[in-house]
Amino acid sequence: MKLGDLQVLALACAAISTWLFSIRGKLPSESNWPLFYYLGMVFYQKTGGRFIEANFIYAGVVCAMMIRFEFLSTGFIKVFRFIEAICLVYVVWRCMDYVFFR
Repeated sequence: MKLGDLQVLALACAAISTWLFSIRGKLPSESNWPLFYYLGMVFYQKTGGRFIEANFIYAGVVCAMMIRFEFLSTGFIKVFRFIEAICLVYVVWRCMDYVFFR
């Protein structure tokens, strides 16, 4: 199976999403890495990753911003982390679907 450029980029996107998913619980709330990730994801979705639903990325952006600017109680932060985890799993799933089942 020969992978094209967009498929390799989708694999990289899935790998970075998996990394963020695995490290998100250990990162401090003030970390800017998730915001950089979502900036890249918005750019990726607008240029080459049209197979990813934009609403999931935007929901992840909102959740990351709510966690980052921590004016919420710990219960709300857990809810927003759960929603963000759903968004990250969706991105990984769609990228893998694009690479292997297209």
